[in-house]
Amino acid sequence: MRETNKYDLNIIGFSSKKTPKIKNIRFIEIFSKSRYHPARFLVPITFLFHLFSINPRLVILTTFELLPVAVLGKWFLGYKLVYDVQENYRKNIRHNATLPATIRPIASVLVRLIESSGRPFIDAHLLAEQCYQKEMPGLRNATVIENKAELPQKFLPAFRLTNPSSPRFLLTGTIAEAYGVSEAIIWFLELLKTVPLAQLHILGHCPMKSLAKELQKQVDIDPRINLQISSIPLPKHQIEDALRTADVLLLPYRPLPSIVDKIPTKLYEGIALQKPILISKNPLWGSILNRYPAGLEINFNELQDLANIWQRFSSLQFYQRPPGTEIDWQIEKIQLLTMLDKL
Repeated sequence: MRETNKYDLNIIGFSSKKTPKIKNIRFIEIFSKSRYHPARFLVPITFLFHLFSINPRLVILTTFELLPVAVLGKWFLGYKLVYDVQENYRKNIRHNATLPATIRPIASVLVRLIESSGRPFIDAHLLAEQCYQKEMPGLRNATVIENKAELPQKFLPAFRLTNPSSPRFLLTGTIAEAYGVSEAIIWFLELLKTVPLAQLHILGHCPMKSLAKELQKQVDIDPRINLQISSIPLPKHQIEDALRTADVLLLPYRPLPSIVDKIPTKLYEGIALQKPILISKNPLWGSILNRYPAGLEINFNELQDLANIWQRFSSLQFYQRPPGTEIDWQIEKIQLLTMLDKL
């Protein structure tokens, strides 16, 4: 949006350690406390205040939390409202175990009530996944804008694993049980019996303190595991740097109903950088891997045959076909700007 020189951009949200400075973008921080701090209930009021201060022509909303107050602001200010559906929140609540079991049903109903009551006032929907079209039928003016990757200018020729006896594994992104971090650690510790010089780097945003403590106990078992997690999202460049230096990208997602039909952003990013990938078994993900090929589907809970799996993975010739427009963000970018122009 900034590149078009058509927009004066204001980004309103939770604070980070260091607010970036980018030309033609104003960053407004409206919350800086812990995830479950009671002050979070006041965030909608602060958000509404800034809406009146900015008097925008267009609001792109990325969370259901602020949808009621965004609808209220639209009634007074008359802006166009876009709801960016980054997640199927109801499915996540039911299956990802990020909330206590006792409050999941209430939270799911609350999200459904907020999204359904706000729907008539939304001018357009952005969908981060193709599957959301089936999971959320009846959305007005819905455009799928997937989390694809920027392609490099040059691609590597086909290659085999560079360091099969001392590979550097990377698990990055949001660090959560649903994304298989514990299974990956157990899998890696078992693989060390076959590849004793291997290293595992776990890098990302871990929003749950209890999980962070549990992971620290797990990784203390072996110095070949480097745990680098944060309670707030990490800068994009830090994730990108880790991806570039890794030999193998691990994507050990659990086969949950909230996950299996989605395409992980890290899968797109790993393929764009031509990284060998080990991912949980899934026909959808496997069909993407096999185009190049970019790696193998495996069951991270099956530990008895790791030597053969590693031998098979090491003998693969990766990226006989370079990544193309099917994972290119530029295609999505054009769709996004076209939709905004229509509004």
